[in-house]
Amino acid sequence: MNTVAPGNRGLGRWLIDGPDMLAAAMLLALTVVTCVDVIGREVLRAPLKGADELTVVFMAISVYAVFASITWRENHVCVDLIDMVWPKPLVGARQIALNLVAAAFMAAVTWRVWIVAGRLTGDGEVTEYLRIPKGPLVYFFAAMCAIATLCLLANCVRYPMRRGPLDSMHSELEIGKHRID
Repeated sequence: MNTVAPGNRGLGRWLIDGPDMLAAAMLLALTVVTCVDVIGREVLRAPLKGADELTVVFMAISVYAVFASITWRENHVCVDLIDMVWPKPLVGARQIALNLVAAAFMAAVTWRVWIVAGRLTGDGEVTEYLRIPKGPLVYFFAAMCAIATLCLLANCVRYPMRRGPLDSMHSELEIGKHRID
């Protein structure tokens, strides 16, 4: 669900859409690598060298790339145990509190991942077979965590302005982001 009008496509939207496109490209690349590897194993009896490493790298990039867009839209996997009884007028206040707590945790994760990236870069760590440098990958992961942290904080500002992701609920039958009628 796009929460911005099509004409409003500034830098903020590219911080969301760009990594989403990267994640899609990584999943496509993962599919190609898997197909080539399976055909190589079964037909040619020669597996694709480094396919397991590429699988790990492509999956990690695709997971971290979507952190910001999932956070911006609040499309996280969640268990909505209290949504049926939570008063609708207080949904915004609840979401602000949840986003603040999540932002604090994500900021801590960002900080620690950044430290690990620095250590990997300083040590010149590379993957075992393909020799892919690990440091830049982990810096990318830290950057995606940082953008997700900013999205969490932005959500805290969006709710008082009635522009939060859950402010579009209109029916009392809606639970979380899903209608049940």
